Amino acid sequence: MHNLIREEHSFGANPGTKDLARHLYTRMFCGKVVIVVSNPAALLPALRKQWLKLARKNKKELASTLDAVRIDELNELIVRMLTLQFTTKWPAIDYPADVYIVTVEQLLEWAPDCRTLYVACDIAPERLHVGTSWMRREGLVVFCKLT
Repeated sequence: MHNLIREEHSFGANPGTKDLARHLYTRMFCGKVVIVVSNPAALLPALRKQWLKLARKNKKELASTLDAVRIDELNELIVRMLTLQFTTKWPAIDYPADVYIVTVEQLLEWAPDCRTLYVACDIAPERLHVGTSWMRREGLVVFCKLT
């Protein structure tokens, strides 16, 4: 992979959406995100549910803080979290969103122009190289090992 940052994480089982949502939370301002899984339709509702739980956690913190700077930060985070668009439709040109959940075949059909790629299924190295060919320099590829 060309000038890409590679990380490996062990996420919890079924299908590790809580850990995936937490990691996605750190990357939501970096640009488009693609998640490669074997069954996108099953992951989307579970990930969305965990995402909304994180947003509610931030809303609770917002309600309990008196620090004006932190209130502004939390407001910006909450607005971004609630406007983030998740989709299983592909290619990205036809379906504008922020987070795409796709299969390996869809990834190879139309290489993504994204900053973060999560790989949560088995994929051959040469197929991954083709799938990451349009990623920007210093993009992040996260290999999600489900435990």
